[in-house]
Amino acid sequence: MGETVIRFSATVDDMTRVRFSLSPLGETVYSIRMLASAERRKRHQPWADDVRAKLRTVDLLSLRALIPPTGYIPDFLTPPPDGSGPRKITEELEMVRSTPSEHFVAEVSWMAADPGTPAAWRQEAAPLHRQMLAQPEPAIARIAEQLHTYWRLTLEPHWRRLQGGLQSDIRSRMQVIESSGAAPVFSSLHPRIAWRDQKLTVRSAYDYQEDLGGRGIVLVPSVFCGPEVLTMTPPQQSMIVYPRPGVEELWSRYASDQPSPLAALLGGVRSAVLEALLVPASTGDLAAAIDVTPGAISQHVAVLRECDLVTSRREGRRVIHSLTETGDALVRGAVAPGGRRLSA
Repeated sequence: MGETVIRFSATVDDMTRVRFSLSPLGETVYSIRMLASAERRKRHQPWADDVRAKLRTVDLLSLRALIPPTGYIPDFLTPPPDGSGPRKITEELEMVRSTPSEHFVAEVSWMAADPGTPAAWRQEAAPLHRQMLAQPEPAIARIAEQLHTYWRLTLEPHWRRLQGGLQSDIRSRMQVIESSGAAPVFSSLHPRIAWRDQKLTVRSAYDYQEDLGGRGIVLVPSVFCGPEVLTMTPPQQSMIVYPRPGVEELWSRYASDQPSPLAALLGGVRSAVLEALLVPASTGDLAAAIDVTPGAISQHVAVLRECDLVTSRREGRRVIHSLTETGDALVRGAVAPGGRRLSA
């Protein structure tokens, strides 16, 4: 039997329309799948131990019935990006709440015969699926509420740090695209992803082929999807979700929610700016990562620049900020192994 792969055929236009995004809702969904596997939890153990304790009395039954250990996750749970930039969790949750009943029914129904999902799991989830299909609108509302509850308890306290790590990965790969084109980036995403003869292939439990059709493809780094590579295919925007390398480093300095010494010294936003600038970033990048206004970022950067912790340079219309030698030493000392992490 031959290897099963998902193949995306690309044109020159598609190669110029490779873009990156990230999704707090996607990370929410992928982390639920990760928590269900003892093997996958090992890479996130400090965080996983903490959040599993928080979730012991939380009703997530309907949500978990839509997130199998392998295989298809209904598309409405992870709405694809629309090209307007990263969305906030509130926007993505509203998209879930607005899912048309017919889409919900079609996607949940498809799970019953999904070859990528264990048969035992499908059998166990079937009664809940039947209940959802009988009353889709209340089911959609309940699932959105469970997603919000889960997010608030597990990811929201750490999102600034997770988002910064994901944006760092995006920036480094965009630099490669700018200097060498998209092909080297495709080849470096994951061993299961390959680029050859104008085709992007993903080794998968599914066999599928589609032309990108000039719409390009969205690449989404994820903290929680590993070791899987996840795809979305037309008629939705084509998308590949790949594991961000070095995930263990994100949790190696996991600590309590008490402020770090650097945050106590400089304040939460300024310490977050310094941590984010371990990779140079624009004012807009920092504003998105830290969830404050660009004007506020400019004010904080000005103070840090006066203290010789940050330097800034103009590149076209953007101002790119980076750490000075002093700033780099300060940040790396504050997050050194064995030390406390910066506040999330």
